[in-house]
Amino acid sequence: MARWAALACVVASVAGFAPAAQAGWSKPFEFAKPGTLDYLPAQLAFSANGGSAAAFGMEDVDTPGSSQAYLTSRSPGGALGVPLQIGGAQQILALSFDGRALELLTGASPAGQSCCSSAQAIQLSARGQLGRARTLVGGLTGDTLGQLLTLADGQMLATVATERGVWVVQSSRGSRFTTPHRVSGARQEPESMAAAWLGGERTIVAWTAGTGTAGATSARSIDVATGSRTSAPRRARVALTVAPGHEIDELGVARRGTTATLAWIESWFDRQGDYHSEVRAADLSAHPRIRTLSPANRLASGLSFAASSAGDQGVAWQSCTANASCTVQSAVRGATAAFAGVSDLGASDPSESPAVSVGPRGQVLVGWVEGGRPTASVGSASRGRFGSPQALSSSTYAADLTVAFGPRSQALAAWTQGTLNPSVVGAAYR
Repeated sequence: MARWAALACVVASVAGFAPAAQAGWSKPFEFAKPGTLDYLPAQLAFSANGGSAAAFGMEDVDTPGSSQAYLTSRSPGGALGVPLQIGGAQQILALSFDGRALELLTGASPAGQSCCSSAQAIQLSARGQLGRARTLVGGLTGDTLGQLLTLADGQMLATVATERGVWVVQSSRGSRFTTPHRVSGARQEPESMAAAWLGGERTIVAWTAGTGTAGATSARSIDVATGSRTSAPRRARVALTVAPGHEIDELGVARRGTTATLAWIESWFDRQGDYHSEVRAADLSAHPRIRTLSPANRLASGLSFAASSAGDQGVAWQSCTANASCTVQSAVRGATAAFAGVSDLGASDPSESPAVSVGPRGQVLVGWVEGGRPTASVGSASRGRFGSPQALSSSTYAADLTVAFGPRSQALAAWTQGTLNPSVVGAAYR
């Protein structure tokens, strides 16, 4: 009965209508109730009508290969379904709505092995029917990154990355995926990957790849490949290379008009042996102009980068001193403007990275954890200003916070909460 209740709520989430808008954040609610197992960080997705879904995983940290993927739906009116187990999937790598259906990019491995050795696509139809798993890429090893993009005509692009390579698979329509294509070089060992929709049927995939001895590589260049309606990204090229002795530690890519912007964290040691790490960004062009966004006297980490369909952008990161006193900082810009100054949003826990999402009207939502409390601030990309931070819960045991904007200026935050009996908790913003 619980399974059918979950499926019925998924149907409501893609077929209902949103209620009248209410300003501010809701009271916290549970995507998954407290349990004895640990939860993997949640991911969020919105449908066109304001319905949403939260994907997460459960695992026994003492038992390798024990993770199991789950999905909880939320209707436009705020009704929550019970967690739905995604059979055969250890992790949900990414999720995206395609019209009224929800597509899942999942990872799995043979029994007893940690994820992931393969990536699959699983569709949850508008009627709540869970389709069969279709393997997109096999022969994977180790930690796996994935992104799933929905194009304007209903096509989808799945991107999968491990230390062995970066693969892309594009669908002809909906869930009908074609043959996977490896875009990274045969000798490359990818270290980070990001993908973005560029409007219409255009996409971009960006990644960094290390050179040197396996397990001790460093990445100095960012490779990109772009795709169209008729072809997934294929022709890779080097977009930029940083100075000798510098490394690219984290990477993001987001839409900017008809092209894209790269954002990354760059680190190096100076001649005195002092360590530096800064957030930098560059719009893609024949000769990219690199701009440093973060202060030079602090250490940057935990990069998050997002954009609206119009090209409004928001970057957030954690900025720390040498003694691990950390704050969340952000830089934003409107669709036709340059990045302005940096905003200090509030103190943050050193172990927790911020998350950012940009709404359809250029609203920028940044979420982070301060003193174990989930916290968020909403600002404007065009004005460059943020409101006062708000605690989303009285909990002091929050972790792995993520945020997402929907198509009607509504937003969600989700985080794991608790230690002995953790749960997955969310809050809604209108």
